[in-house]
Amino acid sequence: MDSESGSKLGIYPVSSIRQLANDILDQCSLMEKECQRTETTLPTLDAGADTSFWMDTSADLAKSRTQTLGLLERLTTLLQGPHDYLHEFVAPNWDHGALYAFLQLGVLEHIASSGGQATLLDLSRKSGVPEDKLYRIMGLLRCKNIVCMPSDDVFALTAMSEDLLHDPDFRAWVEFQLFETRVASAHLADALATTPNDYSNGISGFKAGWGVEMYDWHATHPEKGERFRRAMKGVSKSLDPANSLLLEWFTRGTLSKDSKVVEIGGMYGFASVTLAPQAPDLSFEIRCDSEAFLSRGKALLAPGSNARVSFTHVDSLLYPPNIGDASPVSVFLIRNLLWNWADDDAVRLLRSFLPTLKSSLSARILVTDGVSPLPNEFPPHVEIAYRRRDITTMTMHNVKQRTQVEWLELFGQVDHRMKVGCYTLRCWRYF
Repeated sequence: MDSESGSKLGIYPVSSIRQLANDILDQCSLMEKECQRTETTLPTLDAGADTSFWMDTSADLAKSRTQTLGLLERLTTLLQGPHDYLHEFVAPNWDHGALYAFLQLGVLEHIASSGGQATLLDLSRKSGVPEDKLYRIMGLLRCKNIVCMPSDDVFALTAMSEDLLHDPDFRAWVEFQLFETRVASAHLADALATTPNDYSNGISGFKAGWGVEMYDWHATHPEKGERFRRAMKGVSKSLDPANSLLLEWFTRGTLSKDSKVVEIGGMYGFASVTLAPQAPDLSFEIRCDSEAFLSRGKALLAPGSNARVSFTHVDSLLYPPNIGDASPVSVFLIRNLLWNWADDDAVRLLRSFLPTLKSSLSARILVTDGVSPLPNEFPPHVEIAYRRRDITTMTMHNVKQRTQVEWLELFGQVDHRMKVGCYTLRCWRYF
């Protein structure tokens, strides 16, 4: 198979192990030089380590890091071969079980409260886990750099475990992945074996595993529901580019002074809360069908923005009431809302904005949402994140992450005069 046909099949063009090793060495040399230029500390996993290397403070450094990780993955796969590769592909299930026990039993907090390291005996007493069992759990986590063992039967924090301590929202996302999603993913095959199993009538892997759909399950397990809310907040800070993309658009000066922005939704946080301090000439209204979400949004709002941000409770996002606007709406903002909506519902919501868009040629609908890319649109080590998202939405909600073509088809159903601008930040307006 030549490299061109391999690329078409999604197989990255094969390089020799020597060439991959040389490429990795070249990228590492570039990273060291960039760290020297920017006075960035080289990475270590020790507790208290400087995290600037991982924070993408330099575009060149970030690019080299990403390329190196991709090269390392290709080299590792070539060296492992099919059998060892598949073994390592599934074996982390046990790593995940050990990490979840470590977090749920409070062992992380026990180490932290003991000055960053503690004896096995002390951890056993505080957690209630017999020493022998706890030793085996800690042994596996030591191999994964979650903890280290500076001396016999003494365990200490690393940069990895410190990150879980310092970012409780991201930790909530880790725990959500280790518990709810592990069970749901184990039952995806069961969900797909039921009939019908299409997107409109099938069930999710979550329902197959837990008996009800995720949001209903969280309603009856409020502690897990609260953890999920914090998880979404945590992951949006590190992985969701929506807020930064929106901020980029709004700070271009596209809107005139005193323009009004109406945001719809809010399950994953309100973009307006972030935008309002950065756009002091704009006013914002948030329309949401959850009083609880609105209350959380109000609590997060910067004091200086109170006069320019209003919160409106609606019974249904699909059938909004006829709200009289004191000023014309310049932008309808929809952030991470439509990804799990059926096409018919999404079209119905968007059509509710048409009267405003017809009356103002400058009005816009801004939508930030996930897109499932074409094969080979990104290098494999980048593309895999999107493919995981495809499986995530199917497993947890029995919905799909739309492709660009599917998004365009959806917006085409709203009105044939709808003009769609396909940018990194999607921008739709009505003509």
